[in-house]
Amino acid sequence: MNCCLCDQALRFVPSWRGIFLYEPPELVCQQCRNEFSKITGPCCKLCGKEGAAICHDCHYWEQHGCRGLIHSGKSLYRYNDAMKDWFHQYKFLKDVLLAQVFAKDLNDNLANERALVVPIPLNEEKLRERSFSQVDQLLLSANIPYRHLLEKCGETLGEKTRQERMATKQLFRLNGEAVPKQLVLVDDLYTTGTTMRQAAKTLQQAGAESIRILTLIRA
Repeated sequence: MNCCLCDQALRFVPSWRGIFLYEPPELVCQQCRNEFSKITGPCCKLCGKEGAAICHDCHYWEQHGCRGLIHSGKSLYRYNDAMKDWFHQYKFLKDVLLAQVFAKDLNDNLANERALVVPIPLNEEKLRERSFSQVDQLLLSANIPYRHLLEKCGETLGEKTRQERMATKQLFRLNGEAVPKQLVLVDDLYTTGTTMRQAAKTLQQAGAESIRILTLIRA
């Protein structure tokens, strides 16, 4: 079997964990895995970006109608070149198997979660185009239970400028499911925070009292 990213042959090393815990085989080589950059050290308490206790973007949101909306946030990896390559192949080239690359990271962070895990949804057009929901697949690969509470109703943000993203007014509506008090919103990529704030605001208005966020990547 070859690495799904660089196509070099993978060296299989049997282990007791792999045998008895039925862990899936590695899909990427150690060299490619080492190029992913985990976020460590001091970071923003609302989104996980390295640096200040509250980053520039989150400070903006706290001053513009979203104070206290998100209780805490965490991002696992930086958006470096290796992650950009993985993201492109997974999301746009539809290589669904690549969801397994970060399954352990997500399981480590969510397996003991008591709040309801809520993935950020795709709109119907994007779902038809991509044939799968990338956030759902990440959670499925990590064996994390989740439930959808939202539907995407607004325009997509992919082609918008930074200023246009942050000025977007309405992205989500409720799907009719009951909204619990404690939630963890999960997405693949955090850029300006618009998506998470729009989702959190919709859920807060429906009765959610504590909303935390987890994203795989912080741009």
